[in-house]
Amino acid sequence: MKKICLISLIILSGLKLSAQQFMDYGFQRNLTVKVKDSLLNYLADPWCGGLNSCQFGEIDLDQDGRNDLVIYDRSRLKLLTFINNGTANTVDYTYAPEYEDKFPPIYDWMEIADYNCDGKMDIYTSSNGGITVYKNISDPVNGLRFQLITYNIIALQASQMIPIFANSVDFPAFADIDGDGDIDILNFYILGNYVSYYKNLSMETYGNCDSLNYVLVDNCWGMFTQNVSNNKIAFVDTCVFNKNSDDKKDLLHPKQVEHAGSTLLATDLNGDGVMDLLLGCVGYPNIDKLVNAGTRDSARMTSAGLDTTFPSYSVPVSLMSFPAPVMMDVNNDGKKDFLVSSFEMSQTVSENLKSCWYYKNTGTASVPVFDYQYNNFLQKDMIDAGAGAYPVLADYDGDGLPDLFIGNYGVHDSSYYSFGSLYSTFRSRISLYKNIGTASNPEFQFVTNDFANIAHRKLVGVVPTFGDIDGDTAMEMIIGKSDGTLDLYDNTNKFGQPMNMVLAQTNYQGIHIGSFGYAAPQLVDLDGDGLLDLVIGDKAGTLYYYRNTGTKTNPVFTLVTDSLGGVVVCKHWQSNYGSSVPCFFKDSTNHFRLFVGSESGYIYYYKDIDNNLSGHFTLKDSMVSFIYEGYRSAVAVANLRNDTFPDMIVGNYGGGVTFYKGITPPPAGIPEYAQSNSITTLAFPNPADGELSIKFRDNITIETATVSIFNIIGQSVKCSTAISQGNIIVNTTSLDNGLYFFLMTGKNKNDGKEISGSGKFVVTH
Repeated sequence: MKKICLISLIILSGLKLSAQQFMDYGFQRNLTVKVKDSLLNYLADPWCGGLNSCQFGEIDLDQDGRNDLVIYDRSRLKLLTFINNGTANTVDYTYAPEYEDKFPPIYDWMEIADYNCDGKMDIYTSSNGGITVYKNISDPVNGLRFQLITYNIIALQASQMIPIFANSVDFPAFADIDGDGDIDILNFYILGNYVSYYKNLSMETYGNCDSLNYVLVDNCWGMFTQNVSNNKIAFVDTCVFNKNSDDKKDLLHPKQVEHAGSTLLATDLNGDGVMDLLLGCVGYPNIDKLVNAGTRDSARMTSAGLDTTFPSYSVPVSLMSFPAPVMMDVNNDGKKDFLVSSFEMSQTVSENLKSCWYYKNTGTASVPVFDYQYNNFLQKDMIDAGAGAYPVLADYDGDGLPDLFIGNYGVHDSSYYSFGSLYSTFRSRISLYKNIGTASNPEFQFVTNDFANIAHRKLVGVVPTFGDIDGDTAMEMIIGKSDGTLDLYDNTNKFGQPMNMVLAQTNYQGIHIGSFGYAAPQLVDLDGDGLLDLVIGDKAGTLYYYRNTGTKTNPVFTLVTDSLGGVVVCKHWQSNYGSSVPCFFKDSTNHFRLFVGSESGYIYYYKDIDNNLSGHFTLKDSMVSFIYEGYRSAVAVANLRNDTFPDMIVGNYGGGVTFYKGITPPPAGIPEYAQSNSITTLAFPNPADGELSIKFRDNITIETATVSIFNIIGQSVKCSTAISQGNIIVNTTSLDNGLYFFLMTGKNKNDGKEISGSGKFVVTH
């Protein structure tokens, strides 16, 4: 993760497009396409994209005075927003993605709390080992907005002002520990097994709570330890650390951290006015409850108050692995309920299909009692296939309508410990949703979550493709697997009947793609000879091309190239992998086009394919329509509404899919960005090709300045400090085509004051 070289900014939204040139395709999210579940009930929010490892928070999105729901899914690297419709005593949320791009970048974790007591919920998030704070500056006129207050919270510790260390594998607690009104911080000590207490002195120093003035006052808050090799809790009488002479070397060098990872929630569970603790641990399924028998100034957890199967009076949390608890009013009854999801980023060990547990507070606001409701909060209202979603559109029953198949990485099956380490098994499945609508109005009905009985084979990373390769008019199915090989399934039914796929051959034709594996196949007649060829994406981010050199009844797939079209979808600053998933399709002029899903989550668009199979395809866009649904995207394209434009269904690692309808292609390029900040900026030329100039307007001359460039999900991709004739000069040759944000801070040469501004620009090469 690149370090953001920025001191202060306002995160703004809004985009005006100019009619300079037009993109080939336009897509717009469509949440109106209906989907029925197995009981023939309509799903409330089918196209949310799935959930796996969620952190929940409350923020008023639409400025109606009522807090709504914000979710950061760590496995998708994606933030989602839901409007709370406010029905009393009812869980009543509606997916509202229009608010998502108004949020600042979130890394590793997100905690929401009102740090300055203005009634607006602010945001804490990870900052490469530190804690970043964004202030909520929303209002009814300007809507939802956030301002960066600090990139790193610092605290007085070891007689120095040092950034508070926050490991990416720990989830700190932000709460008013001492009861004075400002937000304090609890986090595991830098060496791991004790909790450190950072007291906010805002009230004591300024008489208000709008400052971040921290001091480390206790390295053994609560007088307990958590074993660094397991989740066992021990209670101590004395602290091994001298609070007045902390080891400065330990504080200054976080690389010595031994702590495996924990989640913390500080809350008063029994109404006695002191903070108790709910604690989760990496590799374990349970929540520990620790009751504070001490005071606000001297916390002491006791063995008598320890509950290792919280809530033991209801259904205990058993969420493999790394449960992260939060309290918020879920059902609009004025009392805080209890939500738990996994804190795991990787989906190789944790539950992914039923990973959002909801407990209703049947007690009081001051003494909560959490009654288990269900373990698929919001997941039950959406299409969710577990971990990974690889959508394919094919006619399942011969009625002429494209049906929706979804392969996946896998669904959590079981977990076990070996020599103290956690291991889990997963089983891939293919879900099927039949299109029960019309040629111009699609509607989908759930049929099965285990098409062709794939689950019993204990595979992972299954990606299906369909086509008639034996000349019987009925489509066969080929699946790609994580080991880089393919399997063939024969359709024993005739065309016009529902598919009945039977495993016909494993390790199909001996095809094996590279050392990285994760075969993502597509059957497509790429050379126009009437025979379906095979194109296979892989984890490296390239495409293999196997030409069908057989006949219509006896296919023979022969490797032509392992770098078809020169396609590479890796963003090496983010990952060494590309995880390419190809989707070739023909446009209205019968020419091939190509969308490729990728590890980064962006969708790549290529053209100039026909009669160019031995050459390089032209990369037109690496961020199609600026669509980002999360890590590891996959795409299916078809005309589902019987109009001029193709529609798109996008899968992601969260296990869900999102529907995008085709629209009139939008113009490319954006003019000057109008800002509400007092210091406006100008970026030119826009769109940019090789070089972008950025300057402050209003005749301001800068003495020093720094610009940070961010991609559409808020990741820093470039910093620049080169100044030429009062302008910041940014070299854009290394940036992929697409939309970017710039954030600039500088010093006014006239008065020496710090100033800042921000905006957007497009790169087109």
